[in-house]
Amino acid sequence: MVSSLGLKAQMAGLYSSSFTWTEKPVLHTMPEKFKDASAVYLRDDRIYEYKFEDKKLVQYNHVYKLIKVADDKGIEIFNKIYIPVYGNSEVNNLKARVINSSGQVINVPSEKIKDEMYEGSRYRFFAMEGLDKGSEIEYTYVTKKNSTFFGSETFQSATTPYARVNISLVVPKHLKFEAMGFNGITVLADSVINESLVTAAYSDNIPQLDDEKYGLPSPHLQRLDYKLSYNLSNNNTVRLNTWNEMARNVHKNLTTLTDKEKKAVNKFVNAANIPEGANEETVIELLEDYMKNKINIDEKLVSENAENIEAIIKSGNTNDYGAGRLMIAMLEAKAVRYQAVFPSVRNQLPLVEELENWNRIEEMLLFFPATKKFLQPNSVILRYPFVDAYWAATRGLFLKTTTIGDVTTAIAKFDTIPMIPFDQHAHNMEVSAKLDATGDSLIIESKQILKGYGASAYRPIWAYLTPDKQQDALKEIISAVAKSENIQNIKAENTAFTDFWDNKPLVISGTIHTAQLLDKAGNKLLFKIGELIGPQEQMYQEKPRQLPAEMQYPHVLYRKLQFQIPDGYTVKNLKELNIDIQEKKGNLMTLGFTSNYTLNGNNLLVEVMETYRDLKYPLSEFETFKKVINAAADFNKIVLVLEKK
Repeated sequence: MVSSLGLKAQMAGLYSSSFTWTEKPVLHTMPEKFKDASAVYLRDDRIYEYKFEDKKLVQYNHVYKLIKVADDKGIEIFNKIYIPVYGNSEVNNLKARVINSSGQVINVPSEKIKDEMYEGSRYRFFAMEGLDKGSEIEYTYVTKKNSTFFGSETFQSATTPYARVNISLVVPKHLKFEAMGFNGITVLADSVINESLVTAAYSDNIPQLDDEKYGLPSPHLQRLDYKLSYNLSNNNTVRLNTWNEMARNVHKNLTTLTDKEKKAVNKFVNAANIPEGANEETVIELLEDYMKNKINIDEKLVSENAENIEAIIKSGNTNDYGAGRLMIAMLEAKAVRYQAVFPSVRNQLPLVEELENWNRIEEMLLFFPATKKFLQPNSVILRYPFVDAYWAATRGLFLKTTTIGDVTTAIAKFDTIPMIPFDQHAHNMEVSAKLDATGDSLIIESKQILKGYGASAYRPIWAYLTPDKQQDALKEIISAVAKSENIQNIKAENTAFTDFWDNKPLVISGTIHTAQLLDKAGNKLLFKIGELIGPQEQMYQEKPRQLPAEMQYPHVLYRKLQFQIPDGYTVKNLKELNIDIQEKKGNLMTLGFTSNYTLNGNNLLVEVMETYRDLKYPLSEFETFKKVINAAADFNKIVLVLEKK
């Protein structure tokens, strides 16, 4: 494959000032490791070259890709190629061709390379005409852009494996970049070539990382992170772009207010009518709720005034960053101690404490040392102390304020952002069922009891829907127990966002009249008792599992089901209600599905407990995890057979 690139014999073929290809390419065989793949990247080579032009450091990204296509799915994936064009960058020297299965070379003419906007982003794209099974795609281009001092390159996807990837950073030799490879990327020792310092990395035989239920792929992707750390011409011991430097800059931007901003925020806070003598936690709660009721927070809002506090208060609109600035200004106006925190989000690429990639700092929380709890300024549907579940149970960069002389600044320190404890999250149900007077239908009293994150998806109903739409939404929620158009006594309790403060359970209840769960077969009645717990997922895993299972948040699902057996009937298959699947650590069940019944006269009581005490379940526990998920689906299918005595 190297011969088709014409790479210079430097750095084991990892660095060249440009990519070229042969006039008479030879088709390659599909790598044995990926013989069943629809397509494979035979090569993915990237050279990121930094150099000075008119005393300005610019960046040239040289990219070369060679792809083998095996079947119709592979053709579908690669029949069009899209190359992103970011900001003020430009894409040059773009060449592409197909080598079909008979060896014919089909070049993509320049007039067929188009520009297109898609979902607000610009692309250059072209069709790969002539693709057939066994053909290859070859393309190369150079992107010129303003230099970036922080970066991350990912070499893994859910669709296509990679046989070989190479990446090199080529910089003036007085600039020292640090690079770290993750999940299989190997970083070589730096070398000096032609007045340039070269940092190279590679990996072989990277499998595709499939999308898997309860799997978070981003942290497990093969990737290279890098950043500029030293300017050797100035001082080779002074580290650049540190977390502390970022902390100072961010703290200044978040807390520096104009006189007009200070005046506006003081007036805004006074209007919140915080009671005199309120304790700190109450002040935090009331300030947050007041801001989120008065200010519309739109992460996509683009405006020159979106982050100016005076303008935010006047217009009632801001973006995520503006919401953070306003919340901080309000807290400072009431002398509440806080720390800005940037979480390592669990379903995204993680922060790396040892490598200061400022580009990965996006989401922000506020931490309160006095209460040891957190607040998420940009979330309109959550209230203190709840924050996005994926932002918890992780590490975060805390900006701890300090005073040096008359100047207040911040220092950076990584610390834990804990998850609110397991027992604070629940999806519980209390359901009782009996036959109506006709004996052809059921009367079902349903109560759903939702705590913690279990309630977070539903509380927006009462904040953003009209009363008639609220009723429609409640009927749909209650109908998860049993489909019916006849639902009465609909009731909801603890629906306000402020009920998060003391985690009051959201309770949704109603009376369902339905015949759907009841069938007759001769002199038998068939009662679909399993459907009372609502629809359940089922997991099948044909391929070997790649990712550990990870929950959004730990929780328990307790269901108490009661059924009044009609007089003159007996239930023949009660033992089907007994299920016991557990994973224990010591005497503590960390994962499990258990169900059992008791019969007292005609009153049948079934208790079902589904437990996910931990957030993460390693591959060694995955089979049990799958059995627990499937046990809920199996219970959902249980039909009690009632026979006349």
